[in-house]
Amino acid sequence: MKFLYPTFLFALFTIAIPIIIHLFSFRRYKTVYFSHVGFLKDIKKESKKKSQLKQLLMLAARIFTILFLVLAFSQPYIPTENEATAGAGDIVGVYIDNSFSMNALSEQGQLLELARNKAAEIGQSYPAGTRFRLMTNDLAPQHRHLFNKEQFIRQVADIKPSPAVVPLSIIHNRFNRQNQQEGNDARGTLYCISDFQRNITDPENFSDQPFFSYFMPLVPNQVNNLYIDSCWVEVPAHGLNQEETIFVKIKNSSDEDYQNLPLRLFLNDSLKSMTNFSVNARNEITASLRYTNVSAGIQLGKVEITDYPFIHDNSWYLSYFVEPKLKALAVYNNTPGSQEGLDYITALFENDDYVELETMDIRSLQISKLAESNTIFLINSENYSTGFLNELESAVNNGSSVVLFPQMIPQPEIHNQFLSKFGAGSVSGLDTTSQEISGIDFDNRFFRNVFRQRKENALQPKIERHLTFAENVRTSETNLLWFQNSDKALSFLPYGKGKVWVFSFPLNQKNETFARDILFVPSLYNIVLNSLPDQQTSHIIGREQTFLLPHSINADLKSSLEIENRETGDRFIPGVNISGQGTRIDFNSSVEKAGHYLVKNGNETLVPLSFNYNRNESDLRYFSPEELRERFSSEVPGKVAVIDNISANFSDVLQEIQKGKQLWKWCILLALFFILAEVLIARFWKQ
Repeated sequence: MKFLYPTFLFALFTIAIPIIIHLFSFRRYKTVYFSHVGFLKDIKKESKKKSQLKQLLMLAARIFTILFLVLAFSQPYIPTENEATAGAGDIVGVYIDNSFSMNALSEQGQLLELARNKAAEIGQSYPAGTRFRLMTNDLAPQHRHLFNKEQFIRQVADIKPSPAVVPLSIIHNRFNRQNQQEGNDARGTLYCISDFQRNITDPENFSDQPFFSYFMPLVPNQVNNLYIDSCWVEVPAHGLNQEETIFVKIKNSSDEDYQNLPLRLFLNDSLKSMTNFSVNARNEITASLRYTNVSAGIQLGKVEITDYPFIHDNSWYLSYFVEPKLKALAVYNNTPGSQEGLDYITALFENDDYVELETMDIRSLQISKLAESNTIFLINSENYSTGFLNELESAVNNGSSVVLFPQMIPQPEIHNQFLSKFGAGSVSGLDTTSQEISGIDFDNRFFRNVFRQRKENALQPKIERHLTFAENVRTSETNLLWFQNSDKALSFLPYGKGKVWVFSFPLNQKNETFARDILFVPSLYNIVLNSLPDQQTSHIIGREQTFLLPHSINADLKSSLEIENRETGDRFIPGVNISGQGTRIDFNSSVEKAGHYLVKNGNETLVPLSFNYNRNESDLRYFSPEELRERFSSEVPGKVAVIDNISANFSDVLQEIQKGKQLWKWCILLALFFILAEVLIARFWKQ
C-alpha cells in the first residue's frame, strides 16, 4: 500500500490527545459513612471495573477515528502493475473490433454499439491535449493519423461493421510500430475492445512492447451458428458438357444437431442442383452437388443454406468460364513419319464442333499461335530450336498443354533438350522389341468414365519400338499407360499452369494398331479436354488483394480496366501492373461485399471474380475474461491487464488504472463507524 499525500501521516501524533484526556480525566468520589459498608464495597468494585472498560472502549473508538481520518487525508491506495499516468505527450490507442461477430447481442445491447460507447468514454476520460490513435479491422489509411479528443470521438461514431478479420497481434504490433515512428516507443497505452474470438486472439505473436495494454472483453449471448466453411470443385478446369462436382464443407458451431436441411446450388440465377444434409453438434460434414455445363461462357454460381441470426456465412459465391471451343495446334515437319502422324490427328478432329484443329509446319510456324492454343501436338519432330523451346515453355507456363510424339532417332539428346525444359524424365535408350500396352491407370481422373468395365488380359495395341526413360524421383510425372515390361507408354506432368504429355513412341504407320485402337480416341481427346487451364473459382475478401488475368486476354486492353459489382452495378478502377508474368490487377481493398464481380475492358467482360467473407468470423468461440488473464499472463507477463467490469463508468476505471485501488473512501466510512460507536457507548452504556 502507498499514500498519495504521505506528509499527512504526521497528523497521527494527534492520537496522543485522547490518550492524555483519558489519563487525566479521574472522577472524584464523596465519602459517606454507614454502619455496615460490606455490601457497598462490593458494589463500588464492580462499578469501577465497568467504568474503566467503558472508558477504554471510548478511547479506542477515538483513536481509530483519528487514525482513519488521517489516513483518509493521506489517500492510501494499492498500486497496480502499471503506475504510469498518461500525460499530454502520451499516445492512447483504442482498438475497436468491428468484425461481423460484433453484430451479436449481449445483455446490454449490440456488441459493436457497446464498443463505440466505451471508446467514447475512454476519450472523454482523458485530459485535453491527449493524443489518440484509433484502430479497427479495416486498418483504414485515415486512422494512421493521431487525433485530439474531439476528432477521436467523431471518428469512433463513424465506425461501421467490416468483413475484414485481423488477428489481435496485427493490431498490437502495428500500434507498437507506429509509436516508434512517432518517437513514443517508451510510452503509450493501448485499449482493445473486442469479443476476443479464439481464432483471432494470439498473444504468442505479440512483439516486445514498451507500453501497457488493457483488454476489455464484451461477452455476447449464446448463439448457434451453422455456416458454409468452404467450397471447391473436383476439376478446376471447366469444359462444355462436362459433369461438374462441387464439394461444400458445412460446419456446425452449436450444441444442436441439424437433420435434413436443404443445400442449394444456383447457377446463372437458376436453381441447378439441390441436396439435403445432416450435421451433428460441434461437427462438420462435406456435401456434394452434381450438374453438367450445358452452356459456354461465364458461369456465376452460389451455394446456399438457411441459418439465423448470422446470415453473412450462409452463401458461398463461385464463378468460372466455360470455353465455347478448344483450340488445338498440330506442329509437324516434312518427314514422312511426321506427315503420317498428322493424318491420324486430322482425321480425329476433322468434324468436331468443340475442338478446332489447326496444322502448321514447324518451319513456317507463327510463334503467337502457341500462346493462343489450348493443346499443342508435336508430331514426330526431329529437332527443336532454342527459340521455339523458350516460346513453348512460356505457353505451357501460362496454361497451354503440349503433347510429344517422339521420332525414333539415334540422338536422344534432342528429345532430352525438350524433356529437361519441363523437368520430365530423360531418354535413356531404345527398346526395339514389339510390346503390347498392358497397363492403364483406370483410377486416374484422365480415364474416368472412359471404359464401362475393366477387363483382365484385354487385347491391347502392339507398339513396334519405344523409348526408355530414366527414373526421376524428383519429378511429379505420372504414368497413364505402360508396357508389359513396365516401361511407360504415356505420362503426364504438370508444369506452371499447363501440362506436358509424353508418349514413348511415334505416331506413324508402324504403330497404326494404336491409331486404330479403341484406346486412341479417348486418350487424345481427353488430352485436349484436360488441357483447359485451372481456374480459381472464388476469393476471400481481405485475404486476396490481387489477381493475375489469364494470359490469353492480356494483349488487347482497349481502355482502363474496371471492376463491376454485378448486383449493384457499381464500378471501381483497380490498380493494374503489367509485367512478364502478365497483367495483374489490384483490388486496393475496394471489395467489401460478398458477391459476383466482373472485370470489364470497356463494355467487354473479361473474367468473373467471386468474393466471399472470411469464415474465421463464423467460429463463435470466445475467451472468457479468466482465460484471457491466464493466456496473457503466460505470454506477455506484467504488461497486460484485463478489464472485465465493462458496465462501470470508465472515469472510475481510469482513476484506478492510473492511481491504483483507492482506499480513502473506506477510511472515511471506518472513521464514521468509530464515531458512531463512541456515541452509542456514551449514550447507552450505563455504569
